[in-house]
Amino acid sequence: MWYGMRLQALREHSGLTRDAVSLRAGISPSTLAKIEAGLTVPSIETLIRLANSMKVRLPKLLLEAGVIMREDTRVALAEAPVCDSDHSGRRAKSRS
Repeated sequence: MWYGMRLQALREHSGLTRDAVSLRAGISPSTLAKIEAGLTVPSIETLIRLANSMKVRLPKLLLEAGVIMREDTRVALAEAPVCDSDHSGRRAKSRS
Protein backbone atom coordinates (compact mmCIF):
# COMPACT_ATOMS: atom_id res chain seq x y z
CA MET A 1 0.00 0.00 0.00
CA TRP A 2 1.46 3.33 -1.11
CA TYR A 3 0.09 5.24 1.89
CA GLY A 4 2.50 3.41 4.19
CA MET A 5 5.43 5.37 2.80
CA ARG A 6 3.50 8.59 3.35
CA LEU A 7 2.80 7.59 6.96
CA GLN A 8 6.50 6.97 7.40
CA ALA A 9 7.32 10.36 5.90
CA LEU A 10 4.82 12.06 8.23
CA ARG A 11 6.34 10.26 11.21
CA GLU A 12 9.86 11.24 10.19
CA HIS A 13 8.79 14.83 9.46
CA SER A 14 7.40 14.93 13.02
CA GLY A 15 10.86 13.93 14.26
CA LEU A 16 9.60 10.69 15.78
CA THR A 17 11.22 7.28 15.68
CA ARG A 18 9.34 4.11 14.83
CA ASP A 19 9.92 2.91 18.40
CA ALA A 20 8.49 6.10 19.91
CA VAL A 21 5.36 6.07 17.74
CA SER A 22 4.73 2.37 18.24
CA LEU A 23 5.12 2.71 22.01
CA ARG A 24 2.69 5.65 22.12
CA ALA A 25 0.25 3.87 19.79
CA GLY A 26 0.37 0.61 21.70
CA ILE A 27 1.54 -1.47 18.75
CA SER A 28 4.81 -3.26 18.15
CA PRO A 29 7.57 -1.62 16.12
CA SER A 30 7.35 -4.55 13.69
CA THR A 31 3.63 -3.89 13.13
CA LEU A 32 4.35 -0.23 12.41
CA ALA A 33 7.14 -1.29 10.04
CA LYS A 34 4.68 -3.56 8.20
CA ILE A 35 2.14 -0.72 7.95
CA GLU A 36 4.79 1.66 6.62
CA ALA A 37 5.99 -0.96 4.15
CA GLY A 38 2.44 -1.55 2.94
CA LEU A 39 2.42 -5.18 4.06
CA THR A 40 -0.56 -4.78 6.37
CA VAL A 41 -3.62 -2.55 6.48
CA PRO A 42 -4.18 -0.85 9.85
CA SER A 43 -7.59 -0.91 11.49
CA ILE A 44 -9.37 2.38 12.14
CA GLU A 45 -8.50 1.94 15.83
CA THR A 46 -4.82 1.67 14.93
CA LEU A 47 -5.06 4.72 12.68
CA ILE A 48 -6.59 6.69 15.56
CA ARG A 49 -3.77 5.55 17.85
CA LEU A 50 -1.16 6.47 15.24
CA ALA A 51 -2.68 9.92 14.79
CA ASN A 52 -2.70 10.48 18.55
CA SER A 53 0.87 9.24 18.88
CA MET A 54 2.02 11.74 16.23
CA LYS A 55 -0.13 14.47 17.80
CA VAL A 56 -2.19 15.07 14.68
CA ARG A 57 -5.93 14.83 14.17
CA LEU A 58 -7.16 11.73 12.37
CA PRO A 59 -8.47 13.64 9.31
CA LYS A 60 -5.05 15.28 8.89
CA LEU A 61 -3.33 11.90 9.17
CA LEU A 62 -5.67 10.43 6.55
CA LEU A 63 -5.19 13.42 4.25
CA GLU A 64 -1.39 13.44 4.66
CA ALA A 65 -1.21 9.70 4.06
CA GLY A 66 -3.35 10.04 0.96
CA VAL A 67 -6.03 7.69 2.28
CA ILE A 68 -8.68 10.34 1.63
CA MET A 69 -8.64 13.38 -0.61
CA ARG A 70 -9.76 16.89 0.29
CA GLU A 71 -12.76 16.60 -2.02
CA ASP A 72 -13.82 13.37 -0.27
CA THR A 73 -13.62 15.16 3.08
CA ARG A 74 -15.64 18.15 1.90
CA VAL A 75 -18.38 15.92 0.45
CA ALA A 76 -18.47 13.68 3.53
CA LEU A 77 -18.78 16.65 5.87
CA ALA A 78 -21.52 18.20 3.73
CA GLU A 79 -23.51 14.96 3.80
CA ALA A 80 -22.98 14.23 7.50
CA PRO A 81 -26.04 14.59 9.74
CA VAL A 82 -26.08 17.41 12.25
CA CYS A 83 -25.61 15.97 15.72
CA ASP A 84 -27.74 17.00 18.67
CA SER A 85 -25.55 19.07 20.99
CA ASP A 86 -27.48 18.31 24.18
CA HIS A 87 -26.40 14.63 24.19
CA SER A 88 -29.91 13.58 25.17
CA GLY A 89 -29.75 10.38 23.19
CA ARG A 90 -32.20 11.62 20.56
CA ARG A 91 -31.51 10.86 16.91
CA ALA A 92 -29.36 13.32 14.98
CA LYS A 93 -31.26 15.86 12.90
CA SER A 94 -30.92 15.76 9.14
CA ARG A 95 -29.72 18.88 7.31
CA SER A 96 -32.34 18.53 4.56
